[in-house]
Amino acid sequence: MPGHFTFYCNKIEGDVAFFDEVESKHAIQVLRYGVGDEIHFTNGGGMRMRGTIENSSKGGFSARITESIEIEKPLEMHLLMAILKAGDRMEWACEKITELGVTQFTLFQSDHGERGKANVERLHKVALSAMKQSHGAWMPQIKVVTFKEAMELAKHMECKYIAYCGEGEKARMGGVKLPAAVMIGPEGDFSVKEFEAAQNQGWKPLDLGEQILRTETAVVAVAAALRLR
Repeated sequence: MPGHFTFYCNKIEGDVAFFDEVESKHAIQVLRYGVGDEIHFTNGGGMRMRGTIENSSKGGFSARITESIEIEKPLEMHLLMAILKAGDRMEWACEKITELGVTQFTLFQSDHGERGKANVERLHKVALSAMKQSHGAWMPQIKVVTFKEAMELAKHMECKYIAYCGEGEKARMGGVKLPAAVMIGPEGDFSVKEFEAAQNQGWKPLDLGEQILRTETAVVAVAAALRLR
């Protein structure tokens, strides 16, 4: 019997869960799960399940669900990050914050940021793998928007912060409580125009300490500080 791994089911009909070719390759071909073996899985929407494999092929497999547990959604943690030129750095951030239970990850183009592009499909795959690896049950929402749209996405939240390196009074991480949204800018920091626009919409400046962090480091540091308390 293989060890304990968490898989992702793509479709559920009644008490039968269906898995696609990607999951089949991992479970059946690589890990040698077979008919009759117990398997643990999630739908990425808060359900953690286990079942027994009934049939399998290279194109997919199915399992009869024997237990289904609804996992409470974590308190909202919306992290917003400026788009980076290096895709691997954005993927690393996406992986780590998924493991830490971020509920929404938004990428935006910033005035002082590098002119890169964010591949949402690739980031979704990275997040899915991280969710399974960490035995999670909730997939984060991932979006790529403009700076203005990014601010609008969190307008319903009372606690929203913008990590700004400029002068002035700022909140400290120790005082930030979930649910919350935190916006991290590029390594060139937000422009004055962006910062003032965010303040006008209720975003409070946030101090991340004396060290100047890379964008992706700051995002992961914030996620860890908020979740691991």
